[in-house]
Amino acid sequence: MGKSDKYIIPFYKEKISQTDSPIALLGFSNNDMFDGDLYGLSLGNWNINSEWELDKKYNTIICTRCAYFAKDPEDFITRCYNSLGENGLLYVDWGLGDHWRYKDFKVGWLKGEEHEGHYFDGNFLWSTVWDDSFLEDGECKRFSKAIKKYGYEDLKASVKKEVPYMLTLNFVKKYFDVRYDILTIEEPYLQMYILLSCRRLR
Repeated sequence: MGKSDKYIIPFYKEKISQTDSPIALLGFSNNDMFDGDLYGLSLGNWNINSEWELDKKYNTIICTRCAYFAKDPEDFITRCYNSLGENGLLYVDWGLGDHWRYKDFKVGWLKGEEHEGHYFDGNFLWSTVWDDSFLEDGECKRFSKAIKKYGYEDLKASVKKEVPYMLTLNFVKKYFDVRYDILTIEEPYLQMYILLSCRRLR
């Protein structure tokens, strides 16, 4: 996982409270949180930007700190929908903020500037999920306030400028009944995670 584990893992454990077997774990290279079938990016058995299919239908899919590698997040959502059984559950998150890789803080990932030297096409944070309702959430307000020290006065405008592809919550709602939870991690790991908890619509 990552350097923010001590913050994000308790968040996952609290918010991902209902799971129905069988469970697919997307993007996990190792796992000590959930029981399920691993589809690990680092193991080469699953590529988020390919014509991927899971080995079988699942009742729960959990994808943490991985979906932001998707160049086509709408395709990712529809593939998750097609991989779930009736009334299946999907938990997926997207993160914002750069906290330790770079000298200069970035809300998103500006392809073509200094971040391109560290990321490559197969390992680049391409997307996020967005809805204007996020701005009213207390955790999002915390993040918006914290990033002002870096010159970011408008979080929404910054996300649209810096993140190459944006998934709308309305698109997800075409396939799922959705709720979201947001977590802001303060310095020195300034990040914001948006976790979608989704139940498949028929």
